[in-house]
Amino acid sequence: MPTLVLILAVLGAAALLFRLARSVVRLFVRSAEVTAAEGLAEISARRGDLTAMQERGAAVRQLRRTRRRDLLLAVLWLVWLAVPPAFGVAPEAYAIASPLWLLRRQDPGGTDS
Repeated sequence: MPTLVLILAVLGAAALLFRLARSVVRLFVRSAEVTAAEGLAEISARRGDLTAMQERGAAVRQLRRTRRRDLLLAVLWLVWLAVPPAFGVAPEAYAIASPLWLLRRQDPGGTDS
């Protein structure tokens, strides 16, 4: 196996692990945000503030969509890490992942990450 492929495989595996960890952390943060937003919507409902309740309900739905996307990304990174060794193509699959270090992901909130 050429040395370049091994170096790229190590870089790619590290990139996948980094992306997985970042997605899992985002998933936990989004779950906390959903819980907080649901609580605020419930408080608005108890107070009878229909406008705030609708706005907070929309925020909860958006946060749930974002949380679902974060979960799917975490599963994607985990599958990319776990499946290639089962088929004996780990170095090649991880080498393909090495450019992930160069890509930036745009967050739905508008901030680069």
